[in-house]
This record gives sequence, structure tokens and C-alpha cells, in this order.
Amino acid sequence: MSKATIFDVADMAGVSIKTVSRVVNSEPNVRSSTKEKVDRAIARLNYRPDPAARRLASQRT
Repeated sequence: MSKATIFDVADMAGVSIKTVSRVVNSEPNVRSSTKEKVDRAIARLNYRPDPAARRLASQRT
């Protein structure tokens, strides 16, 4: 099986990828019921954020 993506998590949880991102990054303004759905999907898919993608996203130009 291939590595799970944020898109897979969002699809399984029935939310947007931005919502998954908010949960992964512990941002505020996410309902607890939504957070639970996303957390369950993350656990089922064994999702782990890609460290290389995080480094790229955090670099400033």
C-alpha cells in the first residue's frame, strides 16, 4: 500500500485538506467532533506529514 496523503485523510474524514492541516498543526477554531473524525482517519491510514514537504513549505523566499 502506498503512503497516505493529506488528500486521503480529508476524503476519509469528509473534510477539506485545510481542515486536516488545521488539525495536524493544532490550529484553533476546529470543532472537537471534526478533530475526532480527522484524528480517526489519521490513525486508520497511519498518516504522517512528509518532513521534506514541511521544510519546503516553511522556507521563505
